[in-house]
Amino acid sequence: MLKSAFLGAVIVGGIGFLGGFLGPMILMPESNQGPMLGIFITGPLGAVVGFLGGAVVALVRKPPTR
Repeated sequence: MLKSAFLGAVIVGGIGFLGGFLGPMILMPESNQGPMLGIFITGPLGAVVGFLGGAVVALVRKPPTR
């Protein structure tokens, strides 16, 4: 389950980081604080959402055994 959760965190967090980092640079290149959105907000938020999503997917696919 932990492997799936970390994989989800890396994938979704990476997408969130790239979207928040590159998006403002493409849409508003004159803004000097645009990349900070990806570093401080969308990257970490995407990592948390990806971690939780990966954990849920792992639980749905294979329930824990006792």
